[in-house]
Amino acid sequence: MNGGVPVARRNIMADRRRLVTSVVGVGAAIALILLLQGLWTGFRLQISAYEDHVGANLFVAEPGTRNFLGVPSVISSDAVSVVRTIPGVQRADPVAVRFAVLDLHGSKLFTFLVGSTRGGMGGPWNVVSGRDVRFDDEVVVDRTVAGQHGIALGDRIEVMGQAFRVVGLSGGTRSWMAGFVFATHDAIERLVRMPGTTSYILVRTQNPAAVTEAIRGRTGLAVLTPRQLGDNDRALMGRIMSGVVELMLVIAFAAGTLIIALTVYSAIVERVREYGIAKAMGARRTRLFRIVLGQTITIAILGTAAGYLIFRGGSWLVALMRPQMWIRQSMSGLIFAVAAAAVMAVLAALVPTRRVARLDPASVYRG
Repeated sequence: MNGGVPVARRNIMADRRRLVTSVVGVGAAIALILLLQGLWTGFRLQISAYEDHVGANLFVAEPGTRNFLGVPSVISSDAVSVVRTIPGVQRADPVAVRFAVLDLHGSKLFTFLVGSTRGGMGGPWNVVSGRDVRFDDEVVVDRTVAGQHGIALGDRIEVMGQAFRVVGLSGGTRSWMAGFVFATHDAIERLVRMPGTTSYILVRTQNPAAVTEAIRGRTGLAVLTPRQLGDNDRALMGRIMSGVVELMLVIAFAAGTLIIALTVYSAIVERVREYGIAKAMGARRTRLFRIVLGQTITIAILGTAAGYLIFRGGSWLVALMRPQMWIRQSMSGLIFAVAAAAVMAVLAALVPTRRVARLDPASVYRG
């Protein structure tokens, strides 16, 4: 017993079926951690998808507005002309945003209705099929919504009692809870029966700080950056979802730790005589801990590799069956999963080491 790792590897490889079962179990726990992290990252990206991609530096809104996905802002369309006259404003376009519930093939679908002016900011930023809207009876629909409900180019859908023809499909235009439906600004005004109003004024400028102060001084309206809106929306939605995600992460971590600990513990019990002999020959507690830790690390490494493969397969399956759910894995997420596996290995080594440390060599010889 001169080398800790060979002894550990030999012990853990003695029962291949138990090892495979343990690796798969730990892999499932690691895969769950990676999937939850990927879904959480995708969820946070989806929340601010509109603000991040629409091309505006500033959002001008009703005083007190803090969120894009919260209570809709309502301001006068006359404010657009005022904002356009402010020095430093390169472009200012109105956009009307409202929640709507569509009845598609007998199922209810939450949507964001977004109305923009032709050629202005605020419309779909990624039309993957067809074209952008040109007339008031046309819409562009998110392609995942279209795929789930069998909507094709040229079809007509009913929105708040009015028929619209689908002229385009957009990609990456779905929030975590609803898809975007893009129309003209005039069409949304008529649907919500609020003529002469808009929701936001999208501003493009090279000097956001100075223009922000000028707009606030001239109009008294709220001015927020896309990042501020996104952060506020993430904070709002995060309070609803973060607790559930964190609980599931803790459960997955605990399950992986227990699987490793039970596997190594059972392997030690089967070879308790060998450990008793090692203690009788003068093996210190630290030496025994290294042997046990070598076994837990081996399972953790193999389980992490298996978990990543399971995660890749699970991600593909989720994308195929639930394309509205984004899974975005980051390097920090991978590092976290590896770190979690390492902590699992250390914690799982504590109980078996305690069992070996309390072992009485004399009792082994007697038994």
